[in-house]
Amino acid sequence: MRMFVSLGSNVEPRSNLRRALAELRRRFTVTAVSPAYLTTPVGDRDQPHFWNLAVELDCNEPPHKVHAVLRYIEALLGRRRDPDRPFGPRTVDLDLVLVEGLSGSFGSLDLPSPLVAKEPFVAVPLADLAPEVVHPVLQVSVGVLARSLLAATSHPPHPLDEELET
Repeated sequence: MRMFVSLGSNVEPRSNLRRALAELRRRFTVTAVSPAYLTTPVGDRDQPHFWNLAVELDCNEPPHKVHAVLRYIEALLGRRRDPDRPFGPRTVDLDLVLVEGLSGSFGSLDLPSPLVAKEPFVAVPLADLAPEVVHPVLQVSVGVLARSLLAATSHPPHPLDEELET
């Protein structure tokens, strides 16, 4: 199955995203990595900008198991969830946001993630990887979603001239 993971960091992002990519490659078959983008924080603006990108996995594991591995990698890389600041700074954020052709609840995971249709920092890197993939609920391609979100935002993601491949 084609699965898509959104990655983000605003604490030592170059180092932490490289480490996250290495950990993803250790555990999954990574078939594509999007360019990285500099994005404005959402919800809690009093923090550094984020670096965001997306990764495509070829994986036959159930989504809830992939989600659990992503949470494990976050913890391994020092992610601490602050209940007083849920949208605050983080070493790394790894979210399974889309599985091609799949929708529903899988434990604590909802697919597709609502962020795919709401946030350019998720949709734009996804569109770099798979503009033709159809959002299984909205029945619109990821490319169309990304373009519409870009047209509606005053803070679009800015491409980084940064190679994160390890």
